[in-house]
Amino acid sequence: MNLRSLDLNLLLVFESLLRTRSTTVTAEELNLTQSAVSNALKRLRLAFGDPLFVKTPQGMLPTELATSLASPVTEGLGLIRGAIEAPQDFVPARAQRTFRLYLSDIGQLIFMPKLMATLAVQAPGVRIVTVDTTPREAQSAMAMGDIDLTLGLFTRFSSGFHQQRLFREHYVALVRDGHPTIHGELTVENFRNAAHAVYRPTAGHHDVFETAVEQWFARSGHQRHVALRMAHSMGLSALIAASDLVVCVPTRLGRALSANADLQTYALPFESPEFDISQLWHERFHTDAGHRWLRNTIFHLFHGED
Repeated sequence: MNLRSLDLNLLLVFESLLRTRSTTVTAEELNLTQSAVSNALKRLRLAFGDPLFVKTPQGMLPTELATSLASPVTEGLGLIRGAIEAPQDFVPARAQRTFRLYLSDIGQLIFMPKLMATLAVQAPGVRIVTVDTTPREAQSAMAMGDIDLTLGLFTRFSSGFHQQRLFREHYVALVRDGHPTIHGELTVENFRNAAHAVYRPTAGHHDVFETAVEQWFARSGHQRHVALRMAHSMGLSALIAASDLVVCVPTRLGRALSANADLQTYALPFESPEFDISQLWHERFHTDAGHRWLRNTIFHLFHGED
């Protein structure tokens, strides 16, 4: 096809359909009529000689060609926007902006209270939305501008992303006060003999730690007694406080949970892996003034909490 025959506005419709999977939502987002979006999609299909989007019960899903065009088109439009939109200073006290963050529910408990308290004072018009997805989907969403920032342990992000270390994290064991076998100190024997709760969230890489624990049990010739496997941390403190289960959690989560319940944290009785907790963002946001302010705020709030 000839690029000179393609209207830039058609690519805006293409980009929106990639994100929304809906001609109706795209029309609302771009302030167009439904018929205008339909006409734009028809012109796109003629230009590329491909359906591009197919109507399904899950919405307008992209074809293989549309998927292959997604990254270059969205990144190209991002560069164009950055070039033609006049740079504006970001004034936190007057800013009206929404930032979307990708983090696990553990990360939400660790980061959000301190961050929101700071925003309430410095930038009351700034809003935060947390996103629940997978690391792979998060990368695509960040490249498309749907997620601003990722917080946590993420080791498999591809090129095109910036990463800044916030702090070093390690794990502790969390048990209830008055546990029948664990009090004062967590020994190797007590840890081996305890019934465990295992937490594996969708976001982040807590599973790296749990794999290390399983390997430690295997090397010691003992089988780990896992009584409960969880995908979410909701209700974790109440669960541990009402049982004799042991759960391994990041030290900051353990500190937060034990402050509000009848719980105790103990150092693990073996050498366990430590991890760098970082914030990651896509190149498209690297020079954005508001984004830089948010990153700097988070860095100053949490850096050096080792």
